[in-house]
Amino acid sequence: MNQSMQFYSYIFFDAEPSITTLSKDALEAAKKEFIKCIEANAHINTRSYATLALRQGTRFMLHMNAESPDAIQLFVRDLLHTTLGTHLRISYTLFGLRRTSQYAGKHSPKESDFHAPHRYLVVYPFTKTIEWHLMPFEERRGIMKAHVDVGRTFSDTISQMLLYAYGIDDHEFIVSYQMDSLEDFQTLVMSMRETESRRHTKNDLPIFTCISMPLEETLSML
Repeated sequence: MNQSMQFYSYIFFDAEPSITTLSKDALEAAKKEFIKCIEANAHINTRSYATLALRQGTRFMLHMNAESPDAIQLFVRDLLHTTLGTHLRISYTLFGLRRTSQYAGKHSPKESDFHAPHRYLVVYPFTKTIEWHLMPFEERRGIMKAHVDVGRTFSDTISQMLLYAYGIDDHEFIVSYQMDSLEDFQTLVMSMRETESRRHTKNDLPIFTCISMPLEETLSML
């Protein structure tokens, strides 16, 4: 992991009703300006995903990776100051840090590659129960091993990324999975629900299913 690029944010956008006042030509010009703003901020790794019809209140999502929270904040500010940005609103955010898991062994599940996305991304916040954190570490590690072993059986087709959000967001973790088959992912989730670790889940909602698209295609969702 590049320690200088450990900050990640998922920013979900919806369109304001005012966007319908733009002519077709004005909307296309606004989209080009928006794209140019993203391309001008090459120090922020950015991937775009369409979310329209897959989650109420959101049209698309930008997944960002940067050296600091400040860089992400200033970047989003600049986006909202574009012509298109004035007709958008942020409907949901997730923010966390990439760090080594305390339970990770030598053969942890395959981690997502930010630069090589699959067709689908599923991301959600996650929080464990109070009782979980008060359990002895070795007991927790044993439970997590069984959980990870299930995930490893799908590692050829599904990759994951775990972000830590303790103290900097409303949740403890942000969990994301990339895959080319939602059926495979659903099977993985159903299998994981049968492990002991499920007893210690306090919350894992909302769930966002996103489709990876080039930025220009993503903005066609507006």
